[in-house]
Amino acid sequence: MRCSRVTNLTERVHRIDCGGMHVDLVATSSGTVRIGSMPDIAKFLVEHGFREEIVVVPDWEVSLAGDNRTGEEFVLWFAQTKGGLVKEYVGQRRNVEQLHYHLGRIFPYFFDAKRLSIVRKRWLDNWCRVNIAQPHYRKRDLEVRCDKGEIIVLDKGRVVYDRSEFTPVGTDDDIEALLATVPRDQAPRDCLEITPIGCGNGFNGIVANTLVRFDKYVIWIDPCGYPAHTLAEHDIHWDDITHFLFTHNHEDHIQGFTACLQRARKHRRRLRILAADSVFRLLDKVYSPLFPDLKDLVVVQSLVPGIPFELGPVTIESRWNHHILPYGTIGLKISAGGRCFGYSGDTKYDEVINNVLKREELTAAWFAHCDLVFHEIEFDNPDSVHSHWKQVELLQQAIQGKVLGYHTEYLEHSPFDLAEEGVRYLLDGNE
Repeated sequence: MRCSRVTNLTERVHRIDCGGMHVDLVATSSGTVRIGSMPDIAKFLVEHGFREEIVVVPDWEVSLAGDNRTGEEFVLWFAQTKGGLVKEYVGQRRNVEQLHYHLGRIFPYFFDAKRLSIVRKRWLDNWCRVNIAQPHYRKRDLEVRCDKGEIIVLDKGRVVYDRSEFTPVGTDDDIEALLATVPRDQAPRDCLEITPIGCGNGFNGIVANTLVRFDKYVIWIDPCGYPAHTLAEHDIHWDDITHFLFTHNHEDHIQGFTACLQRARKHRRRLRILAADSVFRLLDKVYSPLFPDLKDLVVVQSLVPGIPFELGPVTIESRWNHHILPYGTIGLKISAGGRCFGYSGDTKYDEVINNVLKREELTAAWFAHCDLVFHEIEFDNPDSVHSHWKQVELLQQAIQGKVLGYHTEYLEHSPFDLAEEGVRYLLDGNE
């Protein structure tokens, strides 16, 4: 889990900060009001014991740490799955409508009762209530004013929060100073080197993201939030990444997208993206309001499931997974130096379901030639949208390569071997 901290700004205002971003929490007679968002905010709220009812949505802003909208998808997942509160989202029309649109493209999708097809639920409006403040929002004794970038909260007529009075936590200069302390490593690799940076999910730990190196290529799968800080914990410099690969559009797999774009913009170099066309189209659609110049900031190389993609000496094969987004989610096989690494991506591996779907790429045979596989794993719920560990155990029995679980909470005495964050797994073709 990332290290966040809570500080008291006033008797009624607390601040949670992490990696150069922050949110403020205001105690009022109508409940706790949260100002803004940040990656992993749902985890931080739980960590520090806050349960907010009202969320003020500021103007959309981005820094080298991330943006202040990412975080809300898992706020709603937490509320729905763990008995949280319905959220009242307050702000100027363009802000709350943008946020609602963004969530509407992702949050409502789930499996049908048999876990065979994707359906759209009516969840969003059940858990996310949009309230336009132009310029005021009132609820009993609470008043929120949002006008010309200002955010002021009044309780019983008294100002208890004025955003302009509080200094931001960090700046991009702070992140540049951090990066100056991290050694560069651009040495070519002569064998596949796999480093899981995070093995968790949207509810636990650092979200699943992995670095794959071979020759001069450094591929970051599903970049996480706070990129400079998270990579630096493993002595990896952000600028050593050559390619950014996105498996799908769930928030816990695209946390770092906006921060990476911001760095590309700041340094006037283009981000090299590997993604299925449908995945990138949604990234473009959602984030273009924040980055009107997005198309000028990226070079997109399309991954087409079923067709190998050659990146110099590296071959990337992809498949369509069985997961809960209509835009598709992909699994991967990355081969180089005579070895192969498999990455399940988010998928529902279940042999009963596979027998019904009759899609060969979803079976264990797809990983038959892999020397190492990271497979998402779920311990507690066989009926979840993720792969239950007993099913992954069957997959391990069907292939020769080693399978390690990831995308799960860390269990010290796990019944299945788990990938370890920061460990460098070397696949040497000479062995």
